[in-house]
This record gives sequence, C-alpha cells and structure tokens, in this order.
Amino acid sequence: MASKYLRDPVHGSIGFDKDREKLVIDLINTREFQRLRRIRQLGALFLTFHGAEHTRFTHSLGVAYMARRIFDALLAAGQVQQKGRALERTRLVAIVAALLHDLGHGPFSHLYEKVFNDRRHEEWTGLIIRQARGEVGRLLRRAGLVEEVLGVYGRTYRPAFVSDLVSSQLDADRLDYLLRDSFMTGVAYGKYDLEWILTNLRLARRGGRDAELRLAINGLKGYHAAEQFVIGRYLMYQQVYYHKTSRSAEQMIRTALQRLVDAHGETGRFPDPCPASIRRLIETRGNLPVEDYLRLDDWLFLSAFQEWALSPQGKVDPILRDLCDRITRRHLFKTVRLTADTRHKAFGQAIEELNGQFRRKGFDPRYYLLEDDASDLPYRDLAYSDRMGTAPEDIGLAVRGRIVGYMSERGISPLIDSIRNEPRKLQRLCFPSAMRSTVERRLRAFIASERQ
Repeated sequence: MASKYLRDPVHGSIGFDKDREKLVIDLINTREFQRLRRIRQLGALFLTFHGAEHTRFTHSLGVAYMARRIFDALLAAGQVQQKGRALERTRLVAIVAALLHDLGHGPFSHLYEKVFNDRRHEEWTGLIIRQARGEVGRLLRRAGLVEEVLGVYGRTYRPAFVSDLVSSQLDADRLDYLLRDSFMTGVAYGKYDLEWILTNLRLARRGGRDAELRLAINGLKGYHAAEQFVIGRYLMYQQVYYHKTSRSAEQMIRTALQRLVDAHGETGRFPDPCPASIRRLIETRGNLPVEDYLRLDDWLFLSAFQEWALSPQGKVDPILRDLCDRITRRHLFKTVRLTADTRHKAFGQAIEELNGQFRRKGFDPRYYLLEDDASDLPYRDLAYSDRMGTAPEDIGLAVRGRIVGYMSERGISPLIDSIRNEPRKLQRLCFPSAMRSTVERRLRAFIASERQ
C-alpha cells in the first residue's frame, strides 16, 4: 500500500497509508493544522535553549505517530477486542484525536491564555473542530467523526482506553514531547526506553468483567521502564521547562502582552504600526470568533515586537517599546529564587518597599518586578484524582488482563512514591539587571528578619 512519508528528527520516517489513513493526511494539509507550524512547542524556551525551535506542528505529527504505534502494539499483543470495520474506525479515531489535540493553542501557547483568559486551548480545539466553515470541521463531519473525536477529549468515547491513549500519565502526547523536547534542547533528561514501554503496554480491568479496559503496563516486566519515563518527565520540568532564564523570558513576553492591553485601556490608542488581527484581539479582550483566533500565531507577535521596539518615540507606549526591545535583543530580566515563606506579612512589606524603590528608579513595578510561581504535580495517584475531581493518571500494573496494583503504591516504586501528590514549586522574582543589587539587598534583609 502507498504511504505518505514525513521525515522526523526524532522518529525517523513517519508514514501514513494513503488509503487507510487518508483522513489523517487530509487533516495535516488543512489551514488550521498548518497554522501550528507558526507556534513553537516550548513557548519562550528558544531564548534559553537555542535549539528549541520546534513547533506544535512537528509535535502533533509525532503524537499521531505515537498513538498509532501504541494502538498497533496493543493490537499485535492481542489486547484489542474489536474486529473489522469497528476496529478500523476506533484506530482512526485514536490517531485523529492525537493529531488534533493541540489544534487550539494560541501564540506562545500557555502565555496567551494567561493574558487573554477567555478560553483555554482545549476549548478552542473544540470550537475549531465544530466550526462549520473550517477545513478540519468539514473533513471530520464528512467522515462522521466530530462527536467521536470530541468524546475522546471529554472521556466519553468508548472503548475508554482510547482516551487514555491520548491523555493519561502514559499517553502518546508525553511519549512524544519528552523525547522531542529533550532532543531539541540538547539535554538527556527526557530520554526513556520507548520500545520496551510499547512492548509492555496492556489493556486491563480494575474490577469484574463489566469494568472497562484501561491502558496499563505489564506489571511483571514493564514497570521499571514506566518508572524511568515518569522520573524523566519530572527532571525535564526541573531542569528545562522551569529553567530560570526560560521562566524570565516567559514572564517578559506575558508582561509585554499585558502592557499591550493595559496601554490601550489607559489611552485608547494602539501602537503604531499595529496589525489588524492584534487590534481585534485587544478590542475584544480575546473574545474572538474562531476565524480571527486562527490568524494569531508566534510569527505575528514576534514581528510586531520587532516593529514596536524600533518605532520612534511617541508611536508606541514607552513601557511596551522597552519590553519589546529587551525581548528582541535578548536582554532578559535577572532572577532571584525565593526560598523563604512568601505568605509571611514581612514578605509583603519587602515587596512594597521594592515597589517604591523601582518607581523611584523609573521602573513601573507592575511590569518590571515580576513574581514567577512555577508549579507542577509530577504524579498523582487515584485517591488524589478522586479528591480533586481530575482524570485518573496513576499507571496501572497489569497481570493477565487485570490491574493488580498501581505505580504509586508503597513498595512498588520508591522513586514515584517520593513525588506523588507533591506539587513542586519554584518561586522567583524577575527584574531588570540594573535593579539586581537593590532586590538582593532587600531580600537578604527579609530572610535575616525571618531567622530572628
């Protein structure tokens, strides 16, 4: 059978069958999916790790490929009970849902959501898929898959393991981004034994015969590879995603977007020049029609930042102009790690004093003294998920079709037990280098007062 091949730096040649997976190829060629070429996978991390130029497009292709490999590995191991047309349809739904899972991401990914907080990217994905005039929506409606793909994301699709394949502790998304992000940033933390994980994936039940089959790992042979995978993700967060320079760059871009909105609210003026798509974004405070939302990407904003940084005085708000100049020239804010109790009243007083010192030096502290709170929950067990009302992410251990335990249980993996249900937080202050001695001096005084 003829295939469409795409060269991938992580997976090698990714092939999609032109008959069996024609819908996947057609979706890749839509305007909505091609837009993901213009949105970086790691937001502002390219300003720290110069190789991190990969996009949501390349990642989404990798997730679709990984979803297909998982499904076919389960099929080869005799785990999938369906046959014939039902089997082919379920397989296609899994690959398509994996391919489109990031379709709704905005510029700079999660940074956009923090400023224009009208919808999360998952909601935008649903709107794009449902859009009657969109190319993706038309293709999915013609195939009768709109509700089925959305059901995968909403965890109402049956068989239930397809949702696990797209979103769980051991899903196609994480299997791809750990390898891809590790490779593109030039670090080794995210590497793991992919082939052994695929060999040992199982479908198993927790409970009687009426219980649903869920994605799990072979409890006799595969749990060490799963353990390595989980710890690799934990290390990537600590060493890459939450790197101090990366977080500083992200805070600066977020603050530039916020100043763009605030300056218009204060004066009613737009920076000159200002693309029409950004004008509509500011006027609606992010409440855009799908067609307008799809016009937004990293390229648009980075080009605007360059223009605003070089615009003559008076054409652009001076704070916005300065922030854009710092971003485009990579004159990033310095950071200081906060290890003391930031909830203490004395810390609030220290920040108030710093605010006054920043103002006296000509820096508006709203945009030049930034508090960065990075938090991640590396692993949550079933009890935590039930308590918080979130989707279960504990990795089940399968033996002869039954889930006999979970990776988080005491005695299974001391490493995972040490990080389960424990949010990892990193708090920092970000500020211009000119204010470094001022910030460090005040924080030293705060820490000394706490010890007394």
